[in-house]
Amino acid sequence: MPIARKPDVGLLILRVAVGLVFLFHGWAKLFGDQISFVQEMLQMVGWTLPEAILWLVALLELFGGIALVLGVFSRSAALLLTIEMVIAVALFHLRQGFFIVSVPNVPLAYGFEYHIALVSGLVCVALGGPGRWALEERLRRGRAGPAV
Repeated sequence: MPIARKPDVGLLILRVAVGLVFLFHGWAKLFGDQISFVQEMLQMVGWTLPEAILWLVALLELFGGIALVLGVFSRSAALLLTIEMVIAVALFHLRQGFFIVSVPNVPLAYGFEYHIALVSGLVCVALGGPGRWALEERLRRGRAGPAV
């Protein structure tokens, strides 16, 4: 069967790629001082968020990314990360426009084009599941016996 007819391979690639993006963003927030950057970015536009929320986002991104990469709790992780991204777009990125670009005389131009791609991938995983090449699928099959 041609690879174009292998949805499990597509789900694997999508799940791992999107998972790695979130894993590294969560890692950078927790261990690379990105929480301070996010707080400064929000302050530049007149916003403040409790540090606890920023830590919660960082943990969600790190562990949600790990869950997607491994293929465990994939649908739940995808759903939670989708909610996070939709909130981020609605509260912040939407007013920045579509593109992520440098705009003269505009301190921030973090549009939502990147978020559309991430949310699309997350929704595909949430609806389609993690696919056959996921740890949770292997564990499920192990409990149910060999697939026939």
